[in-house]
Amino acid sequence: MSQTMVSRLSDRAGLETSRPLLDAMASAVYTTDRNGIITYFNPAAVTLWGREPELGVTQWCGSFVMRHLDGTPLAHEDCPMAVCVKTGEPVCNQEILVERLDGARRHVRISPRPIRDGAGQMVGAINTVDDITEQRQSERDRDTSNQLTQSILRNSKDCIKLLDLDGTLRSINPCGCSSLELSSQEDALGMNYFDFWQPVDREAAIAAAQSARQTGSGRFTADFVNNSGKLTTWDEMLSLINDAEGTPTGYLVISRDITADLRKAREKTRQLAQQKALTEIGALALAEGSFQAFMDKTIARVAEVLEVPLAKILPFADQADHLLLAAGVGWKEGLIGKARVGVGLESQAGYTLSVEGPVVVSDLQAETRFNGPPLLHDHGVRGGMSVTIAGTTSRPFGVIGVHDTRLREFDEGQVAFLQTVANLIASCHRQHESAKQQTLLVREIAHRSGNMLQVVTSIFNQTVRNSESLTEAKGKFEQRLGQMSKSNLLISKNGWTKCSVRDLVAHTLELFQGRFDVSGRDVVLSADLCFDLGLVLHELATNSSKYGAFAGDDGKVSLHWRIETHADKPEFVLTWSDGKRQPVSPVPSTGFGAKLIHQLVESKWRGKVTTEMEPSFSCRLSLPLPSS
Repeated sequence: MSQTMVSRLSDRAGLETSRPLLDAMASAVYTTDRNGIITYFNPAAVTLWGREPELGVTQWCGSFVMRHLDGTPLAHEDCPMAVCVKTGEPVCNQEILVERLDGARRHVRISPRPIRDGAGQMVGAINTVDDITEQRQSERDRDTSNQLTQSILRNSKDCIKLLDLDGTLRSINPCGCSSLELSSQEDALGMNYFDFWQPVDREAAIAAAQSARQTGSGRFTADFVNNSGKLTTWDEMLSLINDAEGTPTGYLVISRDITADLRKAREKTRQLAQQKALTEIGALALAEGSFQAFMDKTIARVAEVLEVPLAKILPFADQADHLLLAAGVGWKEGLIGKARVGVGLESQAGYTLSVEGPVVVSDLQAETRFNGPPLLHDHGVRGGMSVTIAGTTSRPFGVIGVHDTRLREFDEGQVAFLQTVANLIASCHRQHESAKQQTLLVREIAHRSGNMLQVVTSIFNQTVRNSESLTEAKGKFEQRLGQMSKSNLLISKNGWTKCSVRDLVAHTLELFQGRFDVSGRDVVLSADLCFDLGLVLHELATNSSKYGAFAGDDGKVSLHWRIETHADKPEFVLTWSDGKRQPVSPVPSTGFGAKLIHQLVESKWRGKVTTEMEPSFSCRLSLPLPSS
């Protein structure tokens, strides 16, 4: 019997007739008289209340306690049944809580209606009570689930979309709107998902959708470029959506931005590749073989690991006026071993030598620190980085550089890798130079021992011949012999191969520290020439200590050297300038020191000595050099 049928019972006789049906109802049903005294209740009501009320005594309701939905008490005399009896009006679908003796609460929906006799007079009321506890709990659970779903959609870092079968977008979460640079979801609706992708990736998206139609899911990875030009990489998962009958209606698409993950993975792979390359280069540095072969293999490995089309190693030329492209990858044919790069601040390599630390260039065309040499511009270089390679002395060995024809950013890890390679090159160079020096030194000692005794004897004889007493001769000879010892020691350190002019000047004029200024590139000369040049500098310093700037307390000497070219032949030119001269001094060209200078420079090395007395003494030495 329906609730409507029960509520329209017109008299008690009809109620009695309907009792079997009421007893069989799953909903709780009870009746009262016109005063609200319970006159009937069915078994379902007993189950709901957890007790049997006393017929003819219990008023309004058989519940132990009634409460509003917020949990506050509801008095029996104010319950829906009481309202119905008191007003004679039905109360439709009012929800309250009923509480049993054991404290259990049930959520019920109550619909009391008046019972009237044939004359229309109210003789009582009938109440149908539906236990909707599970229904409301299910609704609350569903609401909670919906709220959770909305929260997930709202806060998810994934882009979540619902599509029609043709790819038309019908729902998208905030992350998706942000990725598409849309202000609201409404702006996205109606767009086609497959049109988001570039042609190649669009084909992959369509294939994934076809896979979802066949197997239930499809997946692909693609790059997405937003309106601002930002490139990101996405992992796309498509799942087929079916209706209740199993008919496909669309797709659920979950898109995840994997740009950072891919970057981390690539970084890890790159680090492993760099570590492996450093191990290989370190092994090459320890292996036997020529230094040139080591440079060739090393620069090829560097270009491979850093993924650059151009790479180079530029050692310093002896004259220190240029760097030579000794080894490289990607340069035009015929340049390796011949191309030169300037050491001035106009080139990247020259600038690198002038600063501490690496030099990184993201766009050579926009660079303001230097212009870049023709070698780079001729090869369309845009980005790159370079590092100084340390030498065996204070003078650097040269520069290692890598370059790209694209705009390129190099991170700290790549810079550190190149610096480490530079250190390995420097170490290998020192080892090769040391081995070469040892071999040459042994050979030179055997060759020079006789010659050295002849030189010492000659200097001794001429010193005695040009001295007025043995005491004077002894002092001069000891000074000259000491200078020979200094020069010999300095040059022997390098295995009697080459020597830095800057280091030679510092050793020779050590006693006059702070009294001389030097300028000139860090040129290296042959060992024999440096040895003789050390004797020449000693004689010039001796002369200055007697008659020139070194004779006073505040005088200074200036030394400047450079490489000049005359008739396509290079010359090393050194100028000694005294900043002060004593009023009375002999012309410094008649003693043994002057003769020694002329003999060494002009007779032995086919050079030229030029002296000037005004306004102060200066001496210009020109020494031919072998062509590089």
